Amino acid sequence: MELFEKLAFFSIECSPNIVHYRFDLQAFAAEDEGRTEEPTEYKKRKAREEGNIPKSQELTAIIVFLLTFWTVCLIGSFMFNSLATIMRYYLENLLTIKLNKNSVIPFMLDIFWLSAGSVLPLMLVGVVAAILGNAVQGGLVFSAKKISFNIGKIFSNMGQNFSKMFWSRETIFNLIKSLFKVVGVFVIAFLILNARIAELINLARMNVVDSFALIWNILFQFVSFTGVMLLIFAIADYAFQRWIYLESLRMTKQEIKEEFKEMEGDPEIKAKIREMERRILSKKMIHEVPKADVVITNPTHIAVALKYEPSYMNAPVLIAKGEGAFAQRIKEVASENGIYIIENKPLAREIFKRVEVGQEIPAELFVTVAKVLSLVYQMKESVAA
Repeated sequence: MELFEKLAFFSIECSPNIVHYRFDLQAFAAEDEGRTEEPTEYKKRKAREEGNIPKSQELTAIIVFLLTFWTVCLIGSFMFNSLATIMRYYLENLLTIKLNKNSVIPFMLDIFWLSAGSVLPLMLVGVVAAILGNAVQGGLVFSAKKISFNIGKIFSNMGQNFSKMFWSRETIFNLIKSLFKVVGVFVIAFLILNARIAELINLARMNVVDSFALIWNILFQFVSFTGVMLLIFAIADYAFQRWIYLESLRMTKQEIKEEFKEMEGDPEIKAKIREMERRILSKKMIHEVPKADVVITNPTHIAVALKYEPSYMNAPVLIAKGEGAFAQRIKEVASENGIYIIENKPLAREIFKRVEVGQEIPAELFVTVAKVLSLVYQMKESVAA
């Protein structure tokens, strides 16, 4: 991964007079279009839901191949003997079985189901290996979008897609990987044959059974070692595919902002909603002010309206509060409806800061509020008298 990120140039110089080759690895980089930000978890999750996950087909294929091959090595004799017994039985009794148009189909189905039972373990291993190969690369994801027909993908950017077939990061990586695979296969074959050369020289002197056993043993070694080597290359291919996948999901700063708006809501819209909520709450509070027993002020910046009904309230309740222009409006409505306005700066500030509309005042303010309400009741009684 870091190779393509850290190396800007790669050069080969055999001799100043012979070869001087230099190319820029950045030429293989995708057009970033300002995509400098790591993909968010939301974008990764959305891509996964659409079936877009990093996957190496080579890794799945080699897992299936190795597991099925080793399964054949373990139960191959059982499968061979079982199939041989089935075929021997039907071939020996073929002349005694009267085949006609009504019996030939059941006869063939009988052979098929008996044979299928013999190779069933191998088929199950293949299915399990295929599921395992996909599961280790990010789990099992089912999405119809990946198989949906879109003719636009075929004809759009045909020139760019055609050029990527011969000149891209993926092409160069696959070319280098293929070269290493070929070299690796030849090296493994050479090492195995070189170690068994003495046995191979004596192959002509062995009987048929021993000859086949030797050949099978060499073949098993070659396939196993080659398969493990290909598995290592497949893991490297998956790491490369994952890097390409994350690069393709990179985002611009604007895309991150748009995603944030989509998930959290447009800040301007949220501000408008909050403003509407404040207006609705303000109108509701203004309608409640005439029901208050007292309005306590700061005197000009803050106003809080309290109501207390001993019959069903445990403590006075804040029914309206405001500051600035809205505080002035609360006082105007209170004056119009004959509600007493009491100036008490510390109390007004405490209630405004600590109590929300509809809540009872805290216990530590009971005494102070009780004194204010007592004063209001005395004023009402004196006026009534």
